[in-house]
Amino acid sequence: MDHTPVHTPVQLPVLHWGRQDAPRRVLLLHGLTSAAACWWHVADELADAGWSVTAPDLRGHGLAPRTRRYDIDGFVADVLLLRPPAQPHGTPAWDLVIGHSLGGLVATAAASADHGWAGRLLLLDPVITVREEAVEGFVRSISAEVRDADPEEMLRENPRWHPEDAYLKAQAARRTTPYVVETFLRGNAPWSYEKTLATYPHPVTVLAADPLHSPAFTAGEGRRIQSIKTDFHWSVVEGAGHSVYRDNPAAVTAAVRT
Repeated sequence: MDHTPVHTPVQLPVLHWGRQDAPRRVLLLHGLTSAAACWWHVADELADAGWSVTAPDLRGHGLAPRTRRYDIDGFVADVLLLRPPAQPHGTPAWDLVIGHSLGGLVATAAASADHGWAGRLLLLDPVITVREEAVEGFVRSISAEVRDADPEEMLRENPRWHPEDAYLKAQAARRTTPYVVETFLRGNAPWSYEKTLATYPHPVTVLAADPLHSPAFTAGEGRRIQSIKTDFHWSVVEGAGHSVYRDNPAAVTAAVRT
C-alpha cells in the first residue's frame, strides 16, 4: 500500500492592490510567522507603478486554514492554485513572484513544479537550505517570537522598520502558533533546494541580507548557483537583516524595475 502523504490544498485568503486588469501581475509570498498584510509597503508601491498585486496568507498563517501537516509540498499545492483572472493564453500565470524567507522556498518549489506558473522569481533572503543541526535552534527562537510578539520591542531591535511593519508583524506572529512553527521545521528539515533553483528555466534574482546580520541565503549558495544558471543574479542589500523588504523596501522595488 502506498503511504505517500496526500497534499490536499486549502483555499488561501488573499489581499489585492492595484487594478485587477493591470497588464503586469505579481504574487507576493510572505515568510514564516508573517502574513499577506505585511507586504503593505512594497505592494502599494508596485500597485502605484502599474502592477496588479496579490498576496495570500499561507496555510497556518493570518486568516488561512489550519492543517494537521505543514509539508513544503502542501504549501506548494496551495499556491499553485492561485492564478489571476483573465490570464492571457500561453503566458505565465504570474509575470513575477516575490517570496521572502519561507515564501522564497515555496516560490522556488512551486515554480519548479509548474514552469508556467511564474515568469520570473525575486527571492528575498530565501531559506533554500536548512541543515538538521540548525532545526532546534530555529524552533526555539521562532516559537519565542510567536509567544512574545511585541511591536515596540521589534522596533527597538529593527530601527530601519516603519512602525506599521512592527505592528503588522507582531499581529501576524500572534496569529501563528508554536505548533505551525514546530511542525513545519521538524517535519521538513533538513532540506536543500539549491539544485532546484539552479535548474529553474526562467530568470531568478536574489536579494540577500547583509553578512553582518546572519543571512539565510549565503554567498556560497549564490556563487554555486551563479556558476550553473546564466539568468541568475544575486546581491547583498547592505545593512539589511533577514526581513529585507522591511529594512529596505526601495531595494525590492528597484529589483522589480530592473
